[in-house]
This record gives sequence, C-alpha cells and structure tokens, in this order.
Amino acid sequence: MSEKNIETYRQKLAQYIKLSSVSAKYQNIPETADFLKQTFEELGGKVQVFTDEKFPLVFADFPVPDEKPGAPTILFYNHYDVQPAEPYDLWHTDPWTLTEKDGKLFGRGVADCKGDLFARLTALKDYLDENGQPPVHIKFLVEGAEEIASQGLHSYFEKYADLFKTDLIIWESGKKNEIGQLVITGGNKGISCFELSTHSASIDLHSSNAAVVDGALWHLIAGIASLHKDGKIAVEGFYDGVEEPTKRAKQLAHKMYYSPAKIKEEDHLEYPFIQGDDENAIKEALLFAPSLNIEGVSGGYEGESVKTVLPKQGVAKFDARLVPGQDPVDIANKIQKQLEENGFGDVHVKFTMGVTPYRSDMDAPLIKELITTAESVYGGEDKVEVLPTSAGTGPSYNFNHFLDAPIAAFGVGNAQSGPHAPNENIVIKDYETGIKLLEQFFNNLHVK
Repeated sequence: MSEKNIETYRQKLAQYIKLSSVSAKYQNIPETADFLKQTFEELGGKVQVFTDEKFPLVFADFPVPDEKPGAPTILFYNHYDVQPAEPYDLWHTDPWTLTEKDGKLFGRGVADCKGDLFARLTALKDYLDENGQPPVHIKFLVEGAEEIASQGLHSYFEKYADLFKTDLIIWESGKKNEIGQLVITGGNKGISCFELSTHSASIDLHSSNAAVVDGALWHLIAGIASLHKDGKIAVEGFYDGVEEPTKRAKQLAHKMYYSPAKIKEEDHLEYPFIQGDDENAIKEALLFAPSLNIEGVSGGYEGESVKTVLPKQGVAKFDARLVPGQDPVDIANKIQKQLEENGFGDVHVKFTMGVTPYRSDMDAPLIKELITTAESVYGGEDKVEVLPTSAGTGPSYNFNHFLDAPIAAFGVGNAQSGPHAPNENIVIKDYETGIKLLEQFFNNLHVK
C-alpha cells in the first residue's frame, strides 16, 4: 500500500465527510455529486452524473484498454447520502469533521458508507499507479437516496441498466462482527411498511361515553391482535411463495456469530426468544424468516398526567421484514384483506414504502474468490464470516433483478461503528486492512 495515496485519499475523505449530504433534508446533494464526479475524473474514470430524478446518480467507468476475453466486470455500489447527525449533544466530536481519536476516525457517514468508498478508491489508485490500468473492468455506481428507500433508483435502472452490467456487485459497506471476524454478506431481507388507522368519531369524546361508544383505539388494538395467533402471524397467504434457504445457506447461518444469551443479558430482555433456546433455530429465523412488527401505536391524549377522553382515531405503524418470494405491496394488501375477514373492515391499511428481498449465491465463482482472498488477508477461515443474507434491508433486489449478478457486501466498519448513531466511527487499522484486501483481490483477478 502507498502511504502517500492513503494520506491523499484520507484528506479527500475529510472533504467528503464535510459535505453533510443528508438526503432526508436534501442537504448538499448536488454539491456532493459534483465532488464525486471530480474525484472519479481525477482518478481517470469516465464519469456520468444522471439527473433524471431528484437525487443525482454518479456513475464512473474504468475499462481496461487490452481487456482479456472473458475477463470479469466488477461494479462497486455505494451511496453518498447519510443520516441526520442529530442529536448533536451526544457527539464527542463535530459530526461533519473527520476526526482521528484513539485509533479511530469519527464523522457522520464514515462507516455508512463514505469510508468504504474511499478505501476502494485508494486501492484502485494504488493498483493504477503500479500497473497503469485497472485489473479488470471496474465500475462505480453511487446513489444519493439510500437512506430514504433509494428514491429514483429503480427508474435509473430501467433507463441505464445496460451501462451498469457487471459480473459481480460489491455492496456499499460492511463490518467486522463482535469477535473481530470480517463479515461478507450476500443480499438483504426486504421490508413492507404500512399504517393501520381507525376513526370512530369527528372529535375526541368525553371518556364517560366509553360505557356506550366503542372507541377507536379499542377497535384498532383488537384488529391488531387478530393478526397474531399462538405466537405466529395469522394472515392468510403471508407465507405463500416464501423461498426456503438452501442447505448451504443454513450451514452458513449456523456458523454465524450470534449469542442469544449475551443479547438477552445486555438488552435486559423480559421475554424469551420466539424459537426458545435453540440457537440454530434463532439464527435461521433472523436471516430467513419473515416477521411482522408493531413500530408504535398512537391516538388520543399522550401528554402528562390525565385527560379523560375517548379517542376519535388511532394509528399503528407496522413493518414486515420479508424474504425472497414475498412482495411488499402484496403483503400490505393481505393484511387489509385479513382485517376485513376478521371483522375489522373499518381498520384502514395505508402502504408507505417497501423494498423487495434478495438472497445471494455465496458459491458464485467471483464471491468464492473474494472469500478466499479475505481469508488470506485477514488470517484464516476463522477470521471471516460468510452469510447468505443480512437481517437488515437494502435495495439489493433491484441490482440483481436488472444486472443479474451476485452480490457481496463487506467493508471497513466494526461492531461498534454506530452507523446512524452519534459518534459513528471506523478503526484506522480496519480501514487500511480493507484497502489491502481490495488490492489483493485486484491482483488475483488480474492474474486469472
């Protein structure tokens, strides 16, 4: 690794962090896209900034002049938008200033995922300096709305998918787990977000009317309860089409570092795990089972002390985590239908957003090459954890649907990086090892 390149691109990373590109506020969005365009062009990339949608999409292409027949194409996906930094009083450093402290780099977006992009650019710069051209055809796709459900990304794919074609997608970010293993993940669970609402009157009534009037919140709560029975989701068709994980995927899940006992102790869980004490069953459910979650319920008076009213309306926010074979809108529709069949047709379901699930094939040749390289760089098989999906959600389905390529996610974060939280950070040593991993991967691809 070139110390000069590490320092140069770390300074550029500081400029990147300073651009407080919060998509939820449309803050510094065009400015950040312009910064990336300049950065990619300085590296020798052919850059296009698409502005068809509200959030610009930056695409950089690094073709190989004398590309070998059958040589692969690698596409790096990142996003330049970040979460808001509030509450500021919980930060120990300025969130918009890249700050080194105790062997770490702090700043909003440094782990999710601005640090990962600049680790990748540093590795590519090192390779270009050494060899004069990219190892294989390299592409970068950087969107600006990932933190708000990738608004506009689907439209960009519909228009420009041919430009983005690739043989492997390297996902935006990743981390080491709590025992220091580099985690390589393929795909994400999907999500369906919706609201349930009831209206029982034009105004909040005096609570003495509860003797004769059915209140909105009672009806809402009863409707919600009807969707769950014996600890399971009682919605007809909810599990229809669910793709069962392969034997290999289950084996990988069983190797995952996940300690139910530790989580129960640290988070002071009052209820047992749904799967009981079977750790493998818990791990499989975390990665492969859909879920239905109540995010919150509101209505009536929620202030201090007492206000004796019978609420005119109630609202509950839900999210359902989905697995391959399920569709976000279809799930919301099935919830509405089930409520009607249960006698709660007045409980209205409003779909708010959704992401389709995707699970990657971790035995794809390029992913296997990546895993082998990571094991070499990080010190052995026991230093790398491979998962066929994450329990979280991201737009990986769009990438696979339009590009028909496997996905591998890994990055320079750690178990305490705190993406989306105050004091977001990466460990400097992890950042530099991440650069080394990509350089070795580039070398291996070139040799092949």
